[in-house]
Amino acid sequence: MPSATRITNLDFIRGVALLGILVINVISFGLPITALFNHSTYGAENILDWIVIVISSVFFEYKMMGLFSMLFGVGLMIFLDNAKQKVRRPKLLSFWRNFLLLLFGIAHLSIWEGDILITYASCAFLIILFPQIKNNKITIFFITLLVLLNLLQINYVNSLYDASGNLILEEAWIVAASEGGSLNFGKFWFSEASEWGNIIGLLFVLDAGNRAMTLMIVGILLYRLNIIQGNRDLDFYKKLMFYGFGIGLPFSIYSIYLRISSEYSAAVAISSMLWLSLSVIPMVLGYVGLLTILNKKLRTSITERFRACGKMAFTNYITQTLLGVFVLGGLFGIGTFSRSQLVIYIFAVWGLQIYWSKPIIENFRFGPLEWLWRKLTYYFV
Repeated sequence: MPSATRITNLDFIRGVALLGILVINVISFGLPITALFNHSTYGAENILDWIVIVISSVFFEYKMMGLFSMLFGVGLMIFLDNAKQKVRRPKLLSFWRNFLLLLFGIAHLSIWEGDILITYASCAFLIILFPQIKNNKITIFFITLLVLLNLLQINYVNSLYDASGNLILEEAWIVAASEGGSLNFGKFWFSEASEWGNIIGLLFVLDAGNRAMTLMIVGILLYRLNIIQGNRDLDFYKKLMFYGFGIGLPFSIYSIYLRISSEYSAAVAISSMLWLSLSVIPMVLGYVGLLTILNKKLRTSITERFRACGKMAFTNYITQTLLGVFVLGGLFGIGTFSRSQLVIYIFAVWGLQIYWSKPIIENFRFGPLEWLWRKLTYYFV
């Protein structure tokens, strides 16, 4: 594929995913981190706040980042395909490009602890290292294996704790892994805790890495099958939407039901995480169907705005962090706003990014960080 060719469906889906990520990330910008999981601790003051919690958990939590991860995998393949036409060692160039992303991620992590760029770069190294598997059945096997490993990992960690979030099995490796931090769930789960629970922190790192890798491979598969490009007929995408949401929504709804219908505990928290994980792939596929239909059906004046957001997703992602950390966390202070009040902030940032992305792309072709990343990538070529 020529490097100048853009797949508009990818840009549109990426733009929507980028905006959707803010719905979840804004919680860690504007509220203590405990609020991400134990919803009753902060920002839930009335019925409107709880409606926001349910909608964001069912439709956005894990799903938007899943879409973003899937598209990163697609982008990785497109870059390698294009690099083969430009350089003798395309994998080496891709390694360098993702090493740069790793450095961007480290800088981003110094500002905000929720960075995903380091995870993406690390997964990219593994995908580039291994020979590209052309057999789709083998690819599906690896996807299934990764999903099962993730579920087993969550279930195992669940077995380590009692209902209060304290360790049951104090084996040597667990104590060593928790040295210097809390042996229980820590501030991830309980508002009175001041430390991270290191075992739980490790679970989140492994879980995020596993999900990112899985969705990247799903994206590569959809790219090979000519699905993510939007080239199938509308009936195909309608079925994809119907079956994806039909399978994924019950899991997602049950996950939030567990968290809000019973007294919050460690067992409830991790059990809900398991059901939430099961919802991700089918929900992401449902969104691919829905967003592809919208990209085909909506007026060009609308779709171009979202495509522009997708074309400069790197810049917009970092901008969301900067605004969140310095406006919500710095100017107003963490915990100032409730969940429903944070929705106003979300719409304000969405409006800003939808407004500025199109003229930036039209006038400069790339967003600022996209331009810098590209320049550094080809610096030695």
